[in-house]
Amino acid sequence: MRIFPLILSGLLCSAACSARGQSPTAVIDTTAGRLTCTLFTHERPATTAVFIGLATGSTPWTAPDGSIVQATPFYDETSITPASAGIAAGVRATQDQKQSGPAFTIETNPPLLFDRPGLLAMAVRKGQAGPSRFLITDHANAEVDGHAVVFGLCDQASVKLVAELRHLLQSTDNHPAVPVAINHIAIVQPGEPQPPSAPAATPILPQQSPAPLPPPSGPEPTGPTAVIDTSAGTISCRLFTQQSRIATSTFIGLAEGTKDWTDPTTHVVQHQHRFYDGMLFDRVLPDFYIQFGDITGDISGDTDIGFRFKTENTPGLTFDRPGRLAFGNGGPDTNNSELFFALNPMHALDGGYPIIGQCDAASLKVLDKIAASPRDASNRPQPPITIRHIAIRR
Repeated sequence: MRIFPLILSGLLCSAACSARGQSPTAVIDTTAGRLTCTLFTHERPATTAVFIGLATGSTPWTAPDGSIVQATPFYDETSITPASAGIAAGVRATQDQKQSGPAFTIETNPPLLFDRPGLLAMAVRKGQAGPSRFLITDHANAEVDGHAVVFGLCDQASVKLVAELRHLLQSTDNHPAVPVAINHIAIVQPGEPQPPSAPAATPILPQQSPAPLPPPSGPEPTGPTAVIDTSAGTISCRLFTQQSRIATSTFIGLAEGTKDWTDPTTHVVQHQHRFYDGMLFDRVLPDFYIQFGDITGDISGDTDIGFRFKTENTPGLTFDRPGRLAFGNGGPDTNNSELFFALNPMHALDGGYPIIGQCDAASLKVLDKIAASPRDASNRPQPPITIRHIAIRR
């Protein structure tokens, strides 16, 4: 299971294969600063042609009302939003409106993987690249190989800005005090000087709200406390046993060994086995979440441990604060064992994932420590961080 599919990853072909002095540069002026990225026009001719056409206005595109727009840069004024490996941009319409640019065949030769920060990529949607959404990474992330088409590499100053923007947007639940958007994208040919900074745009905001988040509200947990002893410190979370009866009873049963489960490899039913003890935190995304409890190795969520359970929703119980403990899943009513700690308010997750607990203030510091730990390209902490034992204190 992966909560957000729009995540990124690298380059088998060296970045030098396009940095021959023959490739143009995309100069992306934003309301927060400039991003400078060399385009892989030799390795990704179709992808770069679509991007350049939309950026310069030479490619027609479809407005949200369905009309065709000619000779107008597409990306100007579009919002920048957080992605799990960096930032994303290039959406002018909401999900129920028409898509904006032309979809095109995914280019795969030569293979370009998400193995480093600063990669510029076009998102893949319904088996095709495009139509317009692009991403820039702030770290290597092999999880996104095959989910976006790498077509450029940004410089180190740009990587730093991307990391700052991702942190700003995720830590505010995409509600920054000042909207973050693209002012203009200039395509600079080899040998040409970089243009002066583009004037500030008035952003259109189909996905980003500048309004401040309301203060946390809703029910408080009244159930027992899960005390999670880890190699990075102790995490204590009071459980919502009244609001999430099915989910909390499943968690408690797995933690204490009173709930049977089936080993997905041997297909042997496990009795009196404390499920989480000895497990690793298997996925960490700073400012987003810390994940554990998946022993299937199937990131799609299709494999289970012998059972699924219903997604419960309680009015007012939302991802309105950091430290929420919740079950992850691969879609409605597919919960089984995987859990995550939310590191910030994330209302985009409301309704999709059963919230079972709220961690205390001291535990938030431990979660921040884990989130700041070094990671490999699969977002696993290095060195590994282990759950030693989970005790349920009633």
